[in-house]
Amino acid sequence: MLSISSSFLYALLTNRVLLVDFGPDMVDLFCEPFHNSTWFLPRDFTFKGRANTPEFRETYSLGKLLRREEEQKKEMPYVASLLQLFLSYDNDDYDKLFYKSETQPLLKKVPWLVLRSDQYFAPYLFLMPCFRAELDRMFPDDKETVFHHLGRYLFSPSNQVWGHIIGFYDAYLAKADRRIGLQIRVFSLDKTPASLILSQVINCIQEESRIIILPNATTTTTTTASSSGRNRTTTTTAILFYTELNRMYKEWNEKAGATVVGVYRTNHEEMQVLGSSSHNMKALVDIYLLSMCDVLVTSPRSTFGYVAHGLAGLTPWILQSQDIEDEEQRVKEPACRRGVSKEPCLQFHANYYDTSPDHREAGGPVPVIMDCEDFQYGLKLVNRRV
Repeated sequence: MLSISSSFLYALLTNRVLLVDFGPDMVDLFCEPFHNSTWFLPRDFTFKGRANTPEFRETYSLGKLLRREEEQKKEMPYVASLLQLFLSYDNDDYDKLFYKSETQPLLKKVPWLVLRSDQYFAPYLFLMPCFRAELDRMFPDDKETVFHHLGRYLFSPSNQVWGHIIGFYDAYLAKADRRIGLQIRVFSLDKTPASLILSQVINCIQEESRIIILPNATTTTTTTASSSGRNRTTTTTAILFYTELNRMYKEWNEKAGATVVGVYRTNHEEMQVLGSSSHNMKALVDIYLLSMCDVLVTSPRSTFGYVAHGLAGLTPWILQSQDIEDEEQRVKEPACRRGVSKEPCLQFHANYYDTSPDHREAGGPVPVIMDCEDFQYGLKLVNRRV
């Protein structure tokens, strides 16, 4: 979803048509976004099924073309009708020349561009002088809603997926005064024990937020903070999706004499499963339910969380990375921080841009880009530097 939205933005900027080559695990996830048209690549298209092979990249990629030009020390006339843009996280320095404005005139001559990416590369388009004026016209005031607008336009869940979303929402979330979404991604259980994660989540939602996100489960008062900031006794809170909290607040609700805090989880998928249509449907249900929450707490470096808070148009609370070896060590302080932007992070960028405040490009200053708060080598769009 991150790379498709970026590709769509590039298509708009270069007056191209976007076609997608979904695998069988994705064809049932979304409705068609374009009226009286389709965005699916035709089944009998020439290179369908070959674009992900090393042979295809070696023959057709922009990076390989530019490398051969340099090795032979002369410009190679390229008159073929197709080029691959390899923009995945493991691309090389020649592939990254796509992000140079000087490369774009070459690409204008090529009718078909086969773009392969697993990144949200939209921020880098804002760094390219050739696109900056048009992007300022498209997003004149709020640079932190780029993915929000693109995603809401492109991604409408299929009827099957939407049925699961609305069914769960109506049953558990609709009547809550406030909805809190917890998106927990663990990259290594060996380095991040479950007990540490639970302590971190509790510290974040009860203490670090500067507003009381949740009542303290060790107290017995029935007064919680409303979304308007005024204390009242009737506020109910629904939480997605951390099961351990259910045990904590079950006892708290019994003491309060009512279900003031409900903890809900849509499924019990413990691990990411690649290539599974049913697993992807469950993941998309979770993403959209999270995007319907009023407050989001997300894991660092998680593209799942990026999509959820991007669709929601919310600035999340981001948990601190807890990559430690000793389970007895304390949770890092603060347990979480407020994000600097609603936008997803471009995790692996091309290293062509210096984010220091005094940096200037030929096209003028670019004040809408800064380092990601959760990824050392990332960039993200912001409305202002912080």
